[in-house]
Amino acid sequence: MNKKRHRTHTYRTRALVRELQDYEREGTHLYLGNRPSSAEDIARACLLAEDSEYMRDFVGDETDRITEIHFIRIRKEPES
Repeated sequence: MNKKRHRTHTYRTRALVRELQDYEREGTHLYLGNRPSSAEDIARACLLAEDSEYMRDFVGDETDRITEIHFIRIRKEPES
């Protein structure tokens, strides 16, 4: 990985971790698939996945406050 790409990757990883940690501080539960997970584990999985991407599924309560975020793995279709 070249230096510029590595810096971009590192920046994106840190930005995602900070975002998810903010949700955690607000009491939001984070899941990777169906398993409770940490901000760091989710960021690592999302940004290192080569054959898939992760979709966010936000779960809210009756007041529309986000209570859970599930990261669901979506497999990429092979390019022709």
